[in-house]
Amino acid sequence: MEIEVTVMGKKKKIALNENATGEDLLNALNLLPDGVLIINENNPIPYTEKLKNGDKLRVIRVASGG
Repeated sequence: MEIEVTVMGKKKKIALNENATGEDLLNALNLLPDGVLIINENNPIPYTEKLKNGDKLRVIRVASGG
């Protein structure tokens, strides 16, 4: 399946297996789950959520600290 993802403002198309999850997407992008969120329709999704062909997602960095 193919996912359209915007990563830090840059659009990409990623080919993933049919049962891919958010974690699989991050692995394909060489990103660690610590420090990023996957956004689908303006809502964060869990890394374990299965993705669907044609999903349009955003990956954003999360700032933390004190």
